[in-house]
Amino acid sequence: MPGPKGPGLHVTYFPAPMQILAKCPKCDAGLPVRADDGATAITCGGCGRDIPLTISEALKTDRAVDRCPVCEGNDFYIRKDFDPKVGLTVIVIGAIVSGVFYWFGKDLIAYSILAAAALIDLVVYGRLKDLTVCYRCHSEFRGMYERRAPAFDLHTADVLELEYERRIGRR
Repeated sequence: MPGPKGPGLHVTYFPAPMQILAKCPKCDAGLPVRADDGATAITCGGCGRDIPLTISEALKTDRAVDRCPVCEGNDFYIRKDFDPKVGLTVIVIGAIVSGVFYWFGKDLIAYSILAAAALIDLVVYGRLKDLTVCYRCHSEFRGMYERRAPAFDLHTADVLELEYERRIGRR
């Protein structure tokens, strides 16, 4: 009987399906969707709006983010999968604790606490994975696909967000 590495044993890798956090055009609620579910529409739990989805084959197979299923745009950027509120909370708590020590004349301890808070924030940020975000509707894409989108560009965001908001009737 062949061992685990013997002939005839084939290991097939099935990547996890791409996870999409679709953003509702009306209330900006985040709606989780698996790309391989084949859903053609979802209903927002916040406002009840039906949101049609057009999920491309590349999204279904976790090969690439080529077109947004919510707004059908093809302009994306890459960012860390990090909630900025968490990072800000760590720094604010560090600043408050540091301020208390500074008030009592313990300057070295105060600066050490600030440095430790910044270091913790930096280490956590550096260990996180990237995700792809749609410039227009801010839908987020998580998966094992190769990241090809560029970093965030403020000018592109200003132009494309305004275009999308006019198209959906927000402006």
